[in-house]
Amino acid sequence: MLLKTSRKTGGRVVTSKDLVDEFVAKEMSRRQMVLGAMAASLAACTTTTVKEEPASPGDQKPADDGKPAGGTHLVGFGYDEGDRDAALQAALKETIGLGMIKAGQSVYFRINSNSGDPYPYSTSPDTLISVGNMLRDIGVTDIRVGDRSFFGDQDTAGNLVANGMTAAAKKIGTTAKVYDTSVDWVELPAGSTPNWQGTVRLPVDVTTADHMIILSCVKTHFISQITMSLKISLGLVHEDDRARDGNLKTHDTKILYKQIAQVNKGFTPSLIIHDGYKALISGGPTVADKPPNAPSTFKSGVVADAKTFIVSTDRIAADVGGIALLQTLSPSYELVTKTTPFQNPMIAAAVSAGLGIADASAWDASGPTHPSFDEIKSKVT
Repeated sequence: MLLKTSRKTGGRVVTSKDLVDEFVAKEMSRRQMVLGAMAASLAACTTTTVKEEPASPGDQKPADDGKPAGGTHLVGFGYDEGDRDAALQAALKETIGLGMIKAGQSVYFRINSNSGDPYPYSTSPDTLISVGNMLRDIGVTDIRVGDRSFFGDQDTAGNLVANGMTAAAKKIGTTAKVYDTSVDWVELPAGSTPNWQGTVRLPVDVTTADHMIILSCVKTHFISQITMSLKISLGLVHEDDRARDGNLKTHDTKILYKQIAQVNKGFTPSLIIHDGYKALISGGPTVADKPPNAPSTFKSGVVADAKTFIVSTDRIAADVGGIALLQTLSPSYELVTKTTPFQNPMIAAAVSAGLGIADASAWDASGPTHPSFDEIKSKVT
């Protein structure tokens, strides 16, 4: 492996042709796999489904072929009043679930650890453990967990302890890593990130995994309106690249949504799991952040017991579902309530970048266990 080290920019950048070729090959494989799964779901059901009677717990077991017994919808909503694992299983059941992941493959968990604030500001330890154990049951032994907090925060390791990621990773037999200058990085191709200044680097640990599963929260953000699967991609970017003038130093929304879309073009997740069992419906991304239009009585983030999981192979479809859920819960001063989900600026930029479905007609969703599914669906369609 050839590496170049720069004290000025920090970290080692992989320049090995073999490793770069591996990254490209795996990325193409992931993309084709996910496109195939999406095509199957859209072929199976071209319109959103009506609400059905809740399935019994026995019906939520995966079929022998690894696909969910309930079908392959593009987006699955799951709800349970008192059991978060039941809600997660219900959402997986409506989609391809974990059926595309095979024994012996490697999986990177994209967690949200922007700060040390606990769930739902960060990924739930319970969700990491639940999905991690599912992978173990499949026969996956190479499980990778890691993140880098906000580039101005120099204690990612402490944050991973505080928000429970370190302990949860240990319980599934792995380690929660800090993506800092001690790890190896690969540069995204020149010209692929035109709204970024200078290089954009991602961890080799991430780019060489066979699969990426995004364990995102459903939460509002005082600058970008929302933080779900698209937004948390920024945590993968080398801290020096993020902090560079013209990039994320000021979070300029005139280009921020394009920057988010361009980073997302660099990788394809196999599955997105939005954990909205608790949802941050106002404030964020940290406990202390205040929305620009919040009343003077606002003290800290507002959390709702949404009791919902959203699962999809498509980042746009998943985030549209999360926005629709927030629109049924968030106060009217939150900007996420002001447009339809597909008019949301983050979604519009992702659509322009070709990251997934392009409009509401392709949003094939199913949520037979969710009591508010019809209301949520109406926000999209």
